[in-house]
Formats: sequence, C-alpha cells, structure tokens
Amino acid sequence: MLPRTSPARMFCPRCHRRYDRDHRFCPYDGESLVDGARMDLMPSRATRLAGTRIGDRYEVRGFIGKGAMARVYLAEDTRTRKPVAVKILALSPSQRNASNATERFFREAQAAAKVGHPNIVEIFDVGQRSDGAPYLVMEYLFGESLGELLRREGKVDVDIGLPILQQATAGLAAAHAVGVVHRDLKPDNIFLVGAPGDPYAVKILDFGLAKLEALSSMTAAGTAVGTLEYMAPEQVLSDAPDARTDVYGLAVVMYRMFTGVLPFNARDDAELLAEQVFRQPDPPSSRVPQLDAALDAVVLRALRKAPSNRYPSMAALRDDLDRLAGERPGPIAAIERASAIDVYEPQTDTARAAFEFFRMRANAWKPLGTP
Repeated sequence: MLPRTSPARMFCPRCHRRYDRDHRFCPYDGESLVDGARMDLMPSRATRLAGTRIGDRYEVRGFIGKGAMARVYLAEDTRTRKPVAVKILALSPSQRNASNATERFFREAQAAAKVGHPNIVEIFDVGQRSDGAPYLVMEYLFGESLGELLRREGKVDVDIGLPILQQATAGLAAAHAVGVVHRDLKPDNIFLVGAPGDPYAVKILDFGLAKLEALSSMTAAGTAVGTLEYMAPEQVLSDAPDARTDVYGLAVVMYRMFTGVLPFNARDDAELLAEQVFRQPDPPSSRVPQLDAALDAVVLRALRKAPSNRYPSMAALRDDLDRLAGERPGPIAAIERASAIDVYEPQTDTARAAFEFFRMRANAWKPLGTP
C-alpha cells in the first residue's frame, strides 16, 4: 500500500480545479464550488465493468481510455467516496508470466510515488486483481493529453507551449533528483489538466518504463526500451540511459509541438532508428519560419547526439525555457555553447555492434559530425 494524501475539499464543477474550504467560488471562472469532486461530474464512457469492485475498494463507474498495455477506468474509492482512475494492465496471463511487463507496471507506481511532485501524476494504491491482473490507482485527471491536442490542432503556439514545457521540466527535474529516469517521454505521456484548449496544469504520466537506479537490473542488457520516434541514441543502441536521455525525448516533443512534425521521418523503423543515431535534425525554423533562432538553439542543443553535448540536466533546460519565456534574466545558454562535432560514441560491445548496423543504413547521408 502506498501512502495516500488528502485531496483539497472544494471542487469547481466547470474547470475541475480544487480549493481549500475557505473558497466559495472558483477564482478562475466564478463557478460556485461544491463540497468534494462529485462522481456525476466526471466524464467517462459506459463499460461492462461498471459496478464491479477492484481490490474490494474501488467501484468502477466508467471507462476513460486505453494505451498499448493498459486500460483506465473511472472508479469511486468506497472508503473516501472520492473519484479515482484505476489503470489495469491489459495482458493475458501467459503474457504476464512470459515477460517483465508486470514488474514494469508496478515500477510505475513506485517511481511516481517516490517523486511526489505536483507535475507528476499522484499514485494512491497498487495491487493485483483476483485474476492476477495488476492495477494501480491514480488521481483522477480532467483534461487531455498533449498528444490529443496535437492530433487535433497540429501544433501549438510558442506562448502556449512554453508554460507546458516549463511545468513538464519541473516535474522531470524532481524525478531525476530522486534517481528516476522516465525513458518514454512523448506527447501522450504529458497530460494537460483543464478544459481542452485551456490547460492550467501539467502532469507527467506513465512511469511504467522508468528506470529506478535501485532496480536497474530489471531491464536486460541489450534491450532497447521506449517509443521509436522519441528514443535517444543511447536508447537505440541499448546503452545505459540517464537524465539526459529524457532531455532528448522532451526535445523531440518540443520539435513536434512547435513545428507540427517530427524531426526524423523515415520509411521504416530501422531507418528511423538510424536517423536518431546519425542524422542531424533541421532547425525548427526551417519548418516554421516564424520561430526564432533562440528557440532553434534550445531545441537543437537538447537534441544533440552525444549526451555530453545536450543540456546537463532537466533543470538546465528549464532555465533556458524560463529565459525564452522572459522569466529569467541572461542570455540563452544554448546559444553560448555549441559544439561543431556531435557523434554518439557507443559504450558497450552490444552498442558498438548496433552502431555499425545503423551506420550501414545511414551511409548515404552527410558525413558524421556535420552539424
């Protein structure tokens, strides 16, 4: 059982913000607050599991959505009468027994609970159903993922995107401070709390692939983990990731946010991975001319192939985002520091073999190290 925190008591039925009891009206939209978050105000879809209980405590009320490995349900905590989101791993018993998916799923709870930051989704409980399916209980979030926003709008303006990225980097910096590397940053794992198109908070989701330093042996050597379009070179080659791996993943997210396209767009998976290792991305402003050189510099530094050429930490990236937003004095650090040579150096025999394989796929490109 993970520690449970007490939610704020007053709730806005329009924007789903939560407040202490000394508020009567939502300061944001003027709506009269209600005592607690009522279940009938939580949007969800019908499900055949409605009315069933998970862990003898969480009564399913509706279906929220699904990912590659899990389904998420709206449920009521019958002890506290509060709405929660229950995430159930969607694997067959044979799949659960044949892989380490269950361990990674529980690691999501351990990782998120260990961070304890307002920009990281809060995990309340974790367990297994009677059929062996693991589940975790999270705070219910009202809004949409960044992925949903981008699929609808294509891209976002810089003045909208920068606050999202500032909050995301704050949460990730807190995760890195306690030894947690996410390793699967992508728009679908960045949740925008609030009405669609008008978010007021950001939550990082799905630490199911996170690497806790104390549990690093759970991922077999030579196994690449992540989402192909957002994988850093060290992930592609199965070298050890660190905080700078998340810097790279978030840089791909930034590129997608502001240009509407990914930095690499290959014909097949092998070519895409080869591009992650070898191809230098075009500046974002080559796709959207209205973007300025300072934003180009920040994105391109975070996208450097060699981890030592990227921002040294998520906090350092946050500093430059603050400067872009005009909230921190001084010049953009990415402009002051630029390396002409940027080649990833594999660290293990497995990585060196993969490096040579992908080099063959990239042999028609511009010379290595060309900026």
